[in-house]
Amino acid sequence: MPGITIEVNGSHFITIDLAGMDVVDVSVHGALDQAPKAVLDAHGGNYSDGGCGHLIWVAEQSILPGEALSVKLIEACGITARGRTIQELYPDDEPVSQTDFTISEEMAAEIRARPRLHEAFSVEATTSNGQLAAAISNELNTSFTFGVLWDFTRPNQARVRLTTHCLDDVLARKAGTNHLEAVLSLGDSASFSLNS
Repeated sequence: MPGITIEVNGSHFITIDLAGMDVVDVSVHGALDQAPKAVLDAHGGNYSDGGCGHLIWVAEQSILPGEALSVKLIEACGITARGRTIQELYPDDEPVSQTDFTISEEMAAEIRARPRLHEAFSVEATTSNGQLAAAISNELNTSFTFGVLWDFTRPNQARVRLTTHCLDDVLARKAGTNHLEAVLSLGDSASFSLNS
């Protein structure tokens, strides 16, 4: 079964075994009103009866300006990290019973009132197949997401994306601005860098 390996600045960070998983998502996201400016998450799981449920391999790992992240779809795994449940990561937190995550007008107003913590962002994504995309912030693009998404229906592929968006996109349930969309095959990789 394939796996996903993540490197930061050329050094191995973590390897995820995809055996038995339904979906695994590795993403870096950030916004002008959030600190740190960019964070790495890796999560997924097997949601069928008897499956492992939701697992987290990386939770809110800061990515600093100048750091480069590489995500590679590999054919076979060696030593892999064990995903942990929310309860294992946050044992003191009360279980969440919320099922409606709709943003109300009051919540939207609170988000719009947040102070900007960063003047701008500049991000870049590339694939080992030669695709390249860059994005910078502006009034319509105040946050970004880079992601590599794998699912069991195409076990030898993963989808890559780089998007920017703003609160109005989220409220309107729009995808935002798509800067890169690609497919990785076994042995391929995608890289992300936060330039500023």
